[in-house]
Amino acid sequence: MDFLMRYINRTTRLSELYRNEKMKQYDLGGMHHTYIINICQNPGVSQDDLAQLIYVNKSNVARQLSVLEKKGYITRKPCAEDGRKLLVFPTDKAHDVYPKVVNILKDWNDIIFEGLSETEKTELEKQLQLMMEKARAEVHDF
Repeated sequence: MDFLMRYINRTTRLSELYRNEKMKQYDLGGMHHTYIINICQNPGVSQDDLAQLIYVNKSNVARQLSVLEKKGYITRKPCAEDGRKLLVFPTDKAHDVYPKVVNILKDWNDIIFEGLSETEKTELEKQLQLMMEKARAEVHDF
């Protein structure tokens, strides 16, 4: 089964290269889509909760949020109840780019799923989701 993870990892890497190219025009990197989407869908999310939501360690989240803040995509504000927490909010710039990011992801899915029937796509998604849930159960940091 070693080959399965090899194909998943290579597809993931190719996906990142595709996103890097397509998102360059918005001054975003290939991994920023995850932040833009999750922050736009969850305005006011804490940095810690965002880290858990996207399965990235807290220091990487803080670093990427700093980049997005400098580029004008997000703002961070202290939490009123707990001043140690920072809450993340999308700016108008993030809201403007959000549908473009979603379309980039949709286009990529269309490319890699071309030729598969709807039934095959649905079954593949179910199987991959099951694999992800099993992986999540084994990794207790998230």
